[in-house]
Amino acid sequence: MPTLRPGHAPSFWTLQLWGWGLYAALLIVTFLPMINAEGSYLRLAEVKAMRALFGLGLTSALRLLYRRLFPGTFTRQAAWALVASAVLGAGWMALGEVWSSLRFPDTYSWPSSHPRLPRLAFDYAVTLLGWSALYFGIKHGRAWQQEREHALRADALAHEARLASLRHQLHPHFLFNALTSVRALVGEDPARARRVVTEVAEFLRFSLTQGDCASVPLAEELAMVRSYLAIEAVRFEEKLDVELAVSPEAEAMAVPAFLLQPLVDNAVKHGMASGTLPVRVRVSGAVEASVLRMEVANTGTWAPPVREHGPQGTGTGLRNVRERLAQLFPGRARVVHGEADGWVRVVVELPAVKADTRVEEGGSHGRLAPRAAGG
Repeated sequence: MPTLRPGHAPSFWTLQLWGWGLYAALLIVTFLPMINAEGSYLRLAEVKAMRALFGLGLTSALRLLYRRLFPGTFTRQAAWALVASAVLGAGWMALGEVWSSLRFPDTYSWPSSHPRLPRLAFDYAVTLLGWSALYFGIKHGRAWQQEREHALRADALAHEARLASLRHQLHPHFLFNALTSVRALVGEDPARARRVVTEVAEFLRFSLTQGDCASVPLAEELAMVRSYLAIEAVRFEEKLDVELAVSPEAEAMAVPAFLLQPLVDNAVKHGMASGTLPVRVRVSGAVEASVLRMEVANTGTWAPPVREHGPQGTGTGLRNVRERLAQLFPGRARVVHGEADGWVRVVVELPAVKADTRVEEGGSHGRLAPRAAGG
């Protein structure tokens, strides 16, 4: 069944005008049997229309207060709704009495009117409380719908990121370079050749398995990054210097799949393109005041995106990371980059949420160490 997007929902003023128009119509129909008490049909319509008009004005002003309470806790919203409805209910009653005394001075009588004022104030307060419940109900419903849209969009972006990542990492030149390194090492260093094959297999395994998960422990993301960097370390040898410094606490946090790998790939690629060797790549992560802060830095200069398939890339990786975090953590995550002192840094910050999957303690520290030789 198709769902109504928040942007397609009726506006506040459309609902407000139609709602209070219906309120006036119902009042008129309700009081038709008592037409003799009101004097005439025209007077009945005028009195009830003014009552609805006062309600329209008061609730429009009430909206200004309620907008400051949203989003917020239900208890706080309910407390303010009760107080505001009671106060404005008395105000609504006072406005009606003043208007009646000015509009119908010949028939208005204060002694005969004041005994019913508490009941009127209570009726108006109940009406305002009902309007408040509708207001917050619609706001919460739209917020839920918007969160659902964000979740669907985030899932689509995650799927898109997985496909884009696989297309990029499995690009023929990547496999060609890895296989070329293996071929060169088979004769002179079979143990290193086996390590490269192992790292390629591990990297492909992570690429395929992580794509099925919306989020993974940072430790698993780092494992894929380690495999990728191990391959690049064999390929570039002394031209590449890699260091990881991630705290055990950070490793236990959940991150979107394929979050770091595109940034690390950019660091290696653009670092090599800058011509300053050896290229130094640093990956760090820590939890600071309930925020997971990760940084990918490389020596060299910032390479802005240029034409598609140009030597400096298209900026797809960084843009994809920004968009995914904006959808997954709206207003609660950020990606910043900068260049200073010969280093290019990309910093990612998002809420620190512990992953369900347990990770080994010890953290990722020190320079990249190749795995033991083996099949």
